[in-house]
Amino acid sequence: MGLSNEEVNKNKSSPQHDFKDLEVNDNDVHIEEREGLNKSILEEDSEKEGILARLRRDAIYREKYLISLGIMWSFFVLGWTMGQFGPSLLDLRIITSTSLKQASAFMTGHSVGILVGSVVLGIIFDKMKQEKTYCVAWTVLTMMFILAVIPWCYIYELMVAMHVFKGLAGGGLDTTGNALLISIWRDDGKSFLQSIQFAFAIGGAISPFVTSPFLAPEKDMNITSAITGNESIANYTNNATTSDSGNFPWTESRLYVPYSIAAFLALTATVPLFVLACTSDRPTDVQTKSSEDDSVGEERKTQKLSTGIKAFVLIILMVFLGIDCAMEDGFNNFLAIFCVSELKWTKHMASNVTAVFWISFTIARFLGIFLVRIFKPIKLIFFLIVLMIIGFAGFFTAAHFKFYEGIWISSAIVGLAMSMIFPLVFAWTEESILPVTGFVASLFLIACSMGTMINPIVLGFLMENSTPMWFPYLLLGESVITFLVLCLVWTVASHISRLKNTFRDEKIEIRSEDQDNPEHKSFIAESELNEERL
Repeated sequence: MGLSNEEVNKNKSSPQHDFKDLEVNDNDVHIEEREGLNKSILEEDSEKEGILARLRRDAIYREKYLISLGIMWSFFVLGWTMGQFGPSLLDLRIITSTSLKQASAFMTGHSVGILVGSVVLGIIFDKMKQEKTYCVAWTVLTMMFILAVIPWCYIYELMVAMHVFKGLAGGGLDTTGNALLISIWRDDGKSFLQSIQFAFAIGGAISPFVTSPFLAPEKDMNITSAITGNESIANYTNNATTSDSGNFPWTESRLYVPYSIAAFLALTATVPLFVLACTSDRPTDVQTKSSEDDSVGEERKTQKLSTGIKAFVLIILMVFLGIDCAMEDGFNNFLAIFCVSELKWTKHMASNVTAVFWISFTIARFLGIFLVRIFKPIKLIFFLIVLMIIGFAGFFTAAHFKFYEGIWISSAIVGLAMSMIFPLVFAWTEESILPVTGFVASLFLIACSMGTMINPIVLGFLMENSTPMWFPYLLLGESVITFLVLCLVWTVASHISRLKNTFRDEKIEIRSEDQDNPEHKSFIAESELNEERL
């Protein structure tokens, strides 16, 4: 039974309970009990039955699952386009008849586009009132048209503009894809976050093999490598004609073939997303039904956090992700250069050790799909950062003593360690710190883009003007700094969790002291559920 009027008045006058009104209706209590019982029974049944059985039974779960698969395939396409750019750079220069210095604007424009796209699409995603799957679908559709047009942009300025738009679409897809996945799954989306990053890695690993057969053939190459920016640039010569000046000894490029393949893959990702968005029931039935629970959950996550604390923790997380992405990008781009210039390896061996890095990176992302179901995100992040420090320390030692087997082993360890950190930060933030909205996701991607733009400039300058050994020096130092920043973020997150626990204790304290009261039991159960989410 509910509280009587006398008990309500008594509680209102009690010095231990400072609140204004408390009204309880017996029917409401019984309805709440039945709803809570039905919910717990459904959750129990969902755990017992398999995924296939639930997909057949639960239309809402099936829709969310299909949207997640659509996002996963979109990230495969995104990874495909990223992996395609490096091998295509020389042919892009052939198409536009530009020098290396001019062609660097393609990379700069793409990076700027990613920054702007992350911010703009993140804001649009948060402001959208209709089905947010449209946001992801439009970014993939935009990318499809851009990929189809790029090989035909013979005008240099137009080619730069297309790469800016390509960056806009890619940054928007990265932001909205992660944000949509978190918004539909919340704390249950950790495996899907790992899955889309695994799909991204697979796409990036396959596309160079598909692209290379269609690149312009080379004649009588004389290769002299030089470290410029974040690339190992080969200056190809044929007699007295150099490719660096924009005069190329190759035949006409067939780059339109692999780019048309990429555009077709983008189309295959776009159509299912639009179909799912058009046929979705979530904005009307499901979203309104669950919106109250979601808003309560988000309110409990954020109401004890002041604006200053939110800004502080976001800045620290951005610094952490910026350094992490800078290390990942720097190790991938400079590993072959270091092996050739410092260790005197052949280009073939240097390419193979880079392949080892990518293989371990991809395998670990696949394993992460299952590991996040067993371990908490923060525990995995700490383990991976420590493993990364061990990997870089081993790489430094092996390079210093010219222990070549150690280079192979440590490169594989670094690939394993780097693979899962990015999606784990998203999952940890959503689970323990604050909701990952489109705006928060865009801030994270901005930090990553800034790190990948700044670190190669510093690393390339030090390696070219001092010694290539700055490659292991800098990356080992950055890995230690990343561990220190993680400790700081973890300390702040622990403080936030204590604030939430204090809030929940206060809420329980003002309720009825009658342990058998249904209202008391309902609130205790709800508090325990929230405790598990934290």
